[in-house]
Amino acid sequence: MKPIITFIALLLFINLAQSQPQRPDRDARVSELKKIQAMELAFITKELNLNPNEAQKFWPIFNQYRNDLKQASQGKSYQDNLERQQKMLDVRKKYRDDFTKVVSPDRANKVFGAEDEFKSLVRKEFQKRQSEKKQIESRKKGF
Repeated sequence: MKPIITFIALLLFINLAQSQPQRPDRDARVSELKKIQAMELAFITKELNLNPNEAQKFWPIFNQYRNDLKQASQGKSYQDNLERQQKMLDVRKKYRDDFTKVVSPDRANKVFGAEDEFKSLVRKEFQKRQSEKKQIESRKKGF
């Protein structure tokens, strides 16, 4: 199962890397976002070594966690950045307990590390693409 998920994630990642439109419209951005979400699902499933039964229970909780985290991060009434960060930490602590109802406590703690690692991979890929795009543009201008 693990090799299949890894292979699918790799294919999605390669496809995403090769299919970068010059001027993405809204539909293209939504499509790219869905690809990234699918890659994240595969990545976290692999990192946590979720079996199908665990995955079926885990992903609805994770999706709710994501919604709650987004709401906490976008609060307008925060007096400062530390207050916003504390709210986000509170959400993570709550969901760590919820994740332990599906997976072991060690694996529940790995959720946040896997999430951060995936974000880092996406950020690096984005930066790489931006750099390549600038190089291509500068070559076209003759610099």
